[in-house]
Amino acid sequence: MHASGSRRQVLLGAGASAVSLAMPFAARAQQAGTNPLGQLLGQALPAELRSLIPAQAFQAAEFVDTLISLEREAGTLKLPKSKLSLGEGALPVNPELLYELALPRLVALVDRAELRNIPFADRAGALLAKLHDTQHVAPEMFAVPMASGPASTTAGNRLSLDGGPDDAARPSLPRIDFPLPDLKGSDAPAVPPTGSMTSEPVVQPLPQQVPTPDGVDTAPAVPAQPAAPITINRSLKFPDLAEEYAAMFATAEFNTAHSQTANWHLTMMRQARSRYEGAARRTGVPWFFIAAIHGLEASFNFRAHFHNGDYPLTSRTRQVPAGRPLVWLPPSDWEASTVDALRLMGFAGASDWSLPRTLYRLEAFNGFGYRRLGRASPYLWSFSNHYSRGKFVADGRFNAQARSQQCGSAVMLKLLAEAGEIAIS
Repeated sequence: MHASGSRRQVLLGAGASAVSLAMPFAARAQQAGTNPLGQLLGQALPAELRSLIPAQAFQAAEFVDTLISLEREAGTLKLPKSKLSLGEGALPVNPELLYELALPRLVALVDRAELRNIPFADRAGALLAKLHDTQHVAPEMFAVPMASGPASTTAGNRLSLDGGPDDAARPSLPRIDFPLPDLKGSDAPAVPPTGSMTSEPVVQPLPQQVPTPDGVDTAPAVPAQPAAPITINRSLKFPDLAEEYAAMFATAEFNTAHSQTANWHLTMMRQARSRYEGAARRTGVPWFFIAAIHGLEASFNFRAHFHNGDYPLTSRTRQVPAGRPLVWLPPSDWEASTVDALRLMGFAGASDWSLPRTLYRLEAFNGFGYRRLGRASPYLWSFSNHYSRGKFVADGRFNAQARSQQCGSAVMLKLLAEAGEIAIS
C-alpha cells in the first residue's frame, strides 16, 4: 500500500469531542447567517478550550463549515433537489463519523449541479476529493513497478489479479454467478461467458422500499446477527479462498449502525447505473464491479479520476498511479478516465465474473495485508457483521483501533443482489 504523509490529517486526531461541544452553538449561528467558526473557534475561543483542540480538529471544523456553506449556496441558486441528499444542517465533527455522514451530502451537491452549474459542481467535487483522501489508501497493485506505454498495448502495464490456476483447478462448490453486462454493439473485447453464467439477468421482485424524508430508499431493516466464526485463510491463491468468499457472502448481514448509509449506497448505485454501464460496454467489466470500485477508490465522485479520486479531471492524476491517463486531451471526461483505469488495473477483458472470483479480484486489488494478519478486509466487509475495526492507515501501517468509514465492496454487491438489481443464480 502507499499513501502520502499528508493523507488523513485533515479529519483525524484527538480533540474532536471538544469541537463537537461547540458545534450546536455553531449550528445556531449558521441559522442566523453568521460565520460560526471564525467567531467560535477563532481568537474569541477561551484559551483553556482552544488548547484542547489540535490543528486537525480546526481543519475538520472548517471542512464542515465549507460543506454547510455550499448547501446554503445550492439553495440560494435554486439547484434542484437530489434523491441522494441525506440530511442538511449541523454536522458533528467526529473523526469516526465525518466521512460517513458527509459523503452523501457532497455527492448530492455534485448531483444537483452537474447539469445546471458546472463551476458549483466542480467546487463540490473538489471538497469531496478532499474528504476522500482522509480514507483512501492506494491499492497494493500500484506499488508494483509498471512498464511505460498505454495499458491497452503494453503487457507489463497490466497486472494479473488472479494469482492462481483458473476454473480447471477450482475446488467444487455451489456456483454463485452474476451476469455479464450486455456487450452487443459495443467496442468492448469479446468476453465469452464461463461456467453457468447467464446471459440475461434473472428477474427478481424488488423488496418494498420505504422512502425516507430525504428521498433515500431503504431496504427492510434486518438486525445484524453475530457471524458464525469464519477462519480467514492466509493463503493468497484463489482455489484456497473460493469457498471462504461464498460462505462469507452468504452469512454477511448489514450492520444496523450503518443501515442508513448502506441504503444510500444502494440508491447511489441505482441512480448512476447507466453511467457505469457505459464504461462496462467499453471494457467488458460488469457495471456493479465498476460501481463498487468507484465508491471505494473515488467516493462516487464523478468530477474526479476513477483511479484514485484525484481532482480535477482536466489534469492527469497526481497520486499513485500518477500521470494517468498517459494521453489526456479533451473531453477529459469521467468515462474516459474510468476506461483507462480499468485497463490499467487489468480488469478489462477479464473472464469469469462469478462471485468468488469477483471478490477475489477486489481483495487482490486492494491488497492481501489484512489476510496476512488473519483479518477480514474492510475493503470487502466494512458495514457488515464480518468487520468491526482494524485498518491500514498508511503504507504498511496497520492500526487495530482505526475503523473504515467506507462501505465494503462485498456489502455493496449484497445490497444490489438483495434489491434485485443483480442476479445470483
